[in-house]
Amino acid sequence: MQARHSLTGVLSEKALIRKDPGTCPECGCRNLIEDSHRGELICSTCGTVVEEGSFDFSQEKRAFTAEEVESRKHNGSPISALSDISWTTVVRATDKNSSAQLKRAVKWNSRLSWEKKNFLIAVNEIKRVCTNLSLPRIVAETAATVYKKIQRLNVLRGRSINGFVGACVYLACRMSKIPRSVNEVYEEMPTTTDRDIRICYRVVINELGIKVPKINAVALLPRYASAIGVSPEAQCVAEKLLAAFEAGRNNAGKDPKGLIAAAIYLATRRTGENKPQKHVAIACGITEVTLRSRIKEFQDFF
Repeated sequence: MQARHSLTGVLSEKALIRKDPGTCPECGCRNLIEDSHRGELICSTCGTVVEEGSFDFSQEKRAFTAEEVESRKHNGSPISALSDISWTTVVRATDKNSSAQLKRAVKWNSRLSWEKKNFLIAVNEIKRVCTNLSLPRIVAETAATVYKKIQRLNVLRGRSINGFVGACVYLACRMSKIPRSVNEVYEEMPTTTDRDIRICYRVVINELGIKVPKINAVALLPRYASAIGVSPEAQCVAEKLLAAFEAGRNNAGKDPKGLIAAAIYLATRRTGENKPQKHVAIACGITEVTLRSRIKEFQDFF
């Protein structure tokens, strides 16, 4: 009987503890820790999660500046340069007996300005090129941002949209340090020319005053080495040769593909693979004359 009464007392005590929201139901500790990030109430003694999925009823911080007000807004999707096309309000006249003024408003509302049409065409082309080149989204957003900046300077009239699209995509790759050449961008844009992209690229650089980082030829080398079909040993030797050559000489204004082709050719000679100069030049997209000139520069340097 005494054991039964003691058991009943323990159970009643635990029941009282469970009813008390400020105590742990396992050990009865009142020192509970509130994790506002996860919405949990945790016992500091035994680690039991007393409550989970709780609501935060506290008041948000006050905003005293316009920047703080904008940063604490919770409505709307994230702003992206690829989707910020500034669409107008849709006006739809469904009634056949609607007035002529309403029909006229619908007609003019459905028309976009030249700037919006231009940017819409450019954004769609940027998305297509970046998708075909397997580029990350940050490159497409950077290219769209650069295109919008150059559009505001009123230098697009009379010039090719595709030329500026190719220039912005190539510039975004350079700014993101992603190894892509102008020829790769040009191959995805058959409606323009390589010369047009290069001219637009110089216009963008000069108008915006952007300091573009130097092309890292070593980062481009594995792609051409794979196209030529050299061994990993030869690729490693070519990377060492090219890195030492770039560190010891100023190669400003020279096509990095010529330096890559020369490094790969000399590396294959050292490893005994002996790839023909014509095969290396065609795979890298240069002429044999350029390849021989770069090989001579390498031999004079080393």
